Amino acid sequence: MSLNPIEVDPPVATALVHEPTPIFKDENITVFGIHLPPQSPADPVSALESNTSNMPEEPSTSRSKRKRSPSPKSSSKRQQVDETASDSANTSNSFMSTSLQGSFNKSNFSPYALIGDDAKEWLRLTIENMFPKMPPTPDEKKGRKGKKAKKVEESETVQPGFGGARHNKLVWHKERQLPKFVPSISNSSDPAMRETLCYVVVGPRYRGRFDPEKAEALGLEKQNRAKVCKGETVTFKVPDEKGNMIERTVRPEDVIGASEPPQVILILDVPSPAHIPDLTTAFETNPLYSRLHSKKIEDKNEYSVHVIYHMCGPRVLEDPRYKSFMNGFADSVHHVVASREHAPDPLTFTSVGGIQLKLNKLDSDMFPIPYYRLKPEKELSLSGLPPSVTLMQANLHTDCRPVKPPQLLDVTDNFHPYATGEKSIPLSKPVLGAFRRSRSRSRSPSPSRAANEPGQDVVVVPLGTSSAAPSKYRNVSSTLIQIPNYGNILLDAGEGTWGQLIRFYGDDPDHKSGVWEFLRNLKCIFVSHAHGDHHIGLIKLLAMRKQLRVPPTSPLWVVSLHPILLYLQEFSDLEDLGLNSPDGNGVIPVLSDALSWRPARKYLGGVASENQPWLDQNKSRALARDMCESLGLSDFVTVDVDHKVRCYGSVIKHKDNWSIVFSADTKPTNNLVRAGEGATLLIHEATMGDDQADAAKEKAHSTFGQAIEIGRKMEAKNILLTHFSARYPRLPPASMQDNTTWAVALDHAKIRIADIPKLRAYIPAIKRCFQEIEDDEDEVETQNTATWGD
Repeated sequence: MSLNPIEVDPPVATALVHEPTPIFKDENITVFGIHLPPQSPADPVSALESNTSNMPEEPSTSRSKRKRSPSPKSSSKRQQVDETASDSANTSNSFMSTSLQGSFNKSNFSPYALIGDDAKEWLRLTIENMFPKMPPTPDEKKGRKGKKAKKVEESETVQPGFGGARHNKLVWHKERQLPKFVPSISNSSDPAMRETLCYVVVGPRYRGRFDPEKAEALGLEKQNRAKVCKGETVTFKVPDEKGNMIERTVRPEDVIGASEPPQVILILDVPSPAHIPDLTTAFETNPLYSRLHSKKIEDKNEYSVHVIYHMCGPRVLEDPRYKSFMNGFADSVHHVVASREHAPDPLTFTSVGGIQLKLNKLDSDMFPIPYYRLKPEKELSLSGLPPSVTLMQANLHTDCRPVKPPQLLDVTDNFHPYATGEKSIPLSKPVLGAFRRSRSRSRSPSPSRAANEPGQDVVVVPLGTSSAAPSKYRNVSSTLIQIPNYGNILLDAGEGTWGQLIRFYGDDPDHKSGVWEFLRNLKCIFVSHAHGDHHIGLIKLLAMRKQLRVPPTSPLWVVSLHPILLYLQEFSDLEDLGLNSPDGNGVIPVLSDALSWRPARKYLGGVASENQPWLDQNKSRALARDMCESLGLSDFVTVDVDHKVRCYGSVIKHKDNWSIVFSADTKPTNNLVRAGEGATLLIHEATMGDDQADAAKEKAHSTFGQAIEIGRKMEAKNILLTHFSARYPRLPPASMQDNTTWAVALDHAKIRIADIPKLRAYIPAIKRCFQEIEDDEDEVETQNTATWGD
């Protein structure tokens, strides 16, 4: 992956009076950044406002979390590493400074102990290892054509300056803790403590239109027209009224209309009223920004602000200072406002909601209607706001050239008119017939199932059943287990899990019910491995739990691998996630390797020598016993499975004599069979169809048939298939012929273990519902899509 990350330095106070330096520029746009630092609750006034009498000559770190070194503007950054280290005594580490080498070569070296410039250099070199592939230079591209050029460019993963190596030597320490990141202000979850960046996006200046009639009247011939269009002034001879030849000078402005000023878009992220002074100060003192924040015609002719996107935190939009700031722009500016308290909360993907509405008619308990809200928590008062204010919503489109106001795209709404009763839910006769037949089949008792069998009231809620990337009908991996009278377990947390939970449980501004009650009862999150589609949603869940107004009465144990737990630890330096809270009810890390059914592989690279509490396996096992006690479990065991990276499945055993086995991502493995024998429920990935066995093997995944076979070997009483490839956007092509008690997971289904046979009986009706979708979304073949698992 070729990527040039740019770190934006907080501005020096004295720099506010000078033209800003772009943070990005190409032939189409120029981007500037406005830094809004975190605000101390005790001192909400901006540092820039309060310290104007004593402006420092050097960059101040009083508001920034870390004094940063300037970011390179091009790929030369990797060559600069070697140039700064030319005096190195150790040529094998010549990409390091002499100072860092001195620490690096010690036998007890620990990155966590680095401070000052050594710590900053370590972070910079770590980032280089994250993005080692550099794009070819224009000279290297020159002369390359066709397939050969593409092949050469794709192979260019070698960094200059590192002796032909793809990564520098820090790559062997990538699982060790980074140097301590010490914020100058507490990393509270209070919005006032957020550090944000606002953006000013300036488009190109377009030359005015050439007027051929004026050129003809002036006698401007073809060869000279080209010169004038290039901005040149030309002089030539033409006959006057008497036929005498005279000289005539034509300037570009004589035949070319006035140039079109650059269109400007502002993106303002203002999380709290405490950030308003910094924002207004920037637009009052900076020469460029003050011209944007103006009603003067001459300023508009220089830069034309077309639209401003306001991302407003609580109480910002109602603050008189912010209203005054908004009114300082020209009246022609369009203001698009995102304010959660003033906006409704409709479904974005209405086709998904439309399917759920239909399935709700099949079984209202199993397929609940997604949460939505069409009225805002607070009505937006337009009093004191500029003339053109629009609430941000999905499918709001704005054209900057030609200039057009924000307009809603014409998109069919397949949910809200039917959910509100404005229209009748469209159920065709074939669908209704399929519903009747499925209900009839679902009432036939399962001969192998006893009414009092343990675990039948445990509920499984698939929150994400897609693999690698979300599709229109499926989010990425996450599965919720609800244990009555004990609490909740979450198996993986891909990106978007928080949004899925809100749609399932509903929101509550007072944090007493809905998704907030779920968070209070969430006692375990198990993250199987470090692929992004299984863990990227974890941080959001922990951050939202930290915001609970009615705090939880028990801890949340996060069971995962060392890299994930380390990620949480390091991220906690930036934002308070509640790790090891003093009240004992915060987030408690537990190393999944310590709970393995057999001795686990050791971590390399000096990881075991570092001071990270979860690496104490005895301590992790003791913490897991506390977790089991809280959830009524007799055991929680991790099982090493066969994937491309270190990955664990899990076996959850309850004191009431039921168990759930979770496969995570894996090829078929007997480890699960042995560890999970006789499971009440097996939740197994089924990424590929049975005709894709070779592709499944290559990607270290399972087919439908392989997953069901693992369940048979395990003698699992029920099997729930999940983690489907994006090539199956609606329902996977599973065979209905065998008699095993298995079913296919659907996002937001509420499935009691006792109802697995019922869900299986519903599959023909569900398939019929999907067949009647007349739009053509998700029909494109996606085999070539890059995935986390590749």
